[in-house]
Amino acid sequence: MEKKLTILEIAEMADVGKSTVSRFLNGGYVSQKNREKLEKIVKKYNYKPNVFARGIKAKNNRFIGIIVPCLDSFVTSQILMQLDNSLRKNGYVPLIINTDHNFDLELQGLDDLIRLNVEGIIFFSTIITEKHKQFFNKTTTPFLVIGQKFDGVPYIVNDDFLAGKKIGEYVAKLGHKKILYLGVSESDEAVGIIRKNGIMEGLKKYKDIEINYLETDFSTEKSEKIIDKYLKNQKPSCIICATDNIAFGVLKAIRKNNLVVPKDISICGFGGYKISSILTPALTTIRFKYKKIGNLASETIINIINKNEIIEKQYVDFDFIKGETIKNLK
Repeated sequence: MEKKLTILEIAEMADVGKSTVSRFLNGGYVSQKNREKLEKIVKKYNYKPNVFARGIKAKNNRFIGIIVPCLDSFVTSQILMQLDNSLRKNGYVPLIINTDHNFDLELQGLDDLIRLNVEGIIFFSTIITEKHKQFFNKTTTPFLVIGQKFDGVPYIVNDDFLAGKKIGEYVAKLGHKKILYLGVSESDEAVGIIRKNGIMEGLKKYKDIEINYLETDFSTEKSEKIIDKYLKNQKPSCIICATDNIAFGVLKAIRKNNLVVPKDISICGFGGYKISSILTPALTTIRFKYKKIGNLASETIINIINKNEIIEKQYVDFDFIKGETIKNLK
């Protein structure tokens, strides 16, 4: 029966010091007599060294820590899969920590990765708090932020302002005058502020537009409830949704009120998820380039580790998907 041994137990069985066992396992010099004893023990008990534990002690261990807010998000999973593939192709091993949107776990995860002596950290951020800023300022570990802007730390973000502006202009250009924007909290700067500002910029080029605003979270369920209640007393010509997930909830609420998209109410979103294109009617949306973000993140963190020149602030472009959910009122 196999027994999982420790280095100390192997040393005691072979009557040698722990340092001798360590040298043997790492390919260092060991006398022929001790080598034969150690080889016999390792073979007998089928001992396999803990590569991970050995690796994290090394200065150049090839581990990259990745903090993500969740694993069930389409956006996160798309970026993460490409990032994981790209890092592995370049000889690095990703260590992924999921925080389930718990900010305390997020900070704990960052501390854990520092203690594990990873070569670099990639942080998928939903918000940047003062505690995050304190952490960034004190760490010497190469760092990259995805999803939010933060001065002093390299970051990669979607071009949310131009994406918002594109949607705003498109909706207004088609003659929509009574518009509801269903957004999210400003604690998420990228979506809650920058994307919203882009939409407002696109709309303000056109006259006589009435813009109302409601706040939701990123869930389909809450968005459906908010719009179901709103439609009892109001009927906008178009609802601009901060994400496709929010748009899915809005679509359900519209149908629940016996209204038709886009005949009665137009809707659009941001995200460009796969399901958005197979809906009936297909959702008008912005498709962000998630695989490109994954490749850029891998390339950037490796360059930071190797002290190569990088672009500190990187904006990733998007594709406008016309869809079928915006009615032309002209």
